[in-house]
Amino acid sequence: MPARMLLTIASRLGLAALGTCAVIALSTGASVAQSGAAPAPAPDAAKLSKGKDLFNNYGCGSCHSLADAGASGHVGPAFDGDSNLSEAFVIDRVSNGQGVMPAFGGQMSPEEIAAVAAYINHAAQK
Repeated sequence: MPARMLLTIASRLGLAALGTCAVIALSTGASVAQSGAAPAPAPDAAKLSKGKDLFNNYGCGSCHSLADAGASGHVGPAFDGDSNLSEAFVIDRVSNGQGVMPAFGGQMSPEEIAAVAAYINHAAQK
């Protein structure tokens, strides 16, 4: 084989290997160390317990369903298995309301709202 043909074949094999490595690297995703983001710490048991009590005491279950709280409301969204929920989203909705959801920002302290949000987010992901 001429040297030029060998060089062409070697170059193509090199590009193929490089492409394979790129596909493997992209398909595995970045690790936490690579992304620079640490996983969010789990809320403590006392905060979750307080959040559950507040969820029940403020009647959240009359509109929302959440199995962990024994709630089966059908007016608002169901929380179980909703992977789109975030604590920030729940804090905003509980604080400010939207549509038929009333605002509780004037009735609950920021700490209470944060506890409810932590509880809902934690329980919904079970």
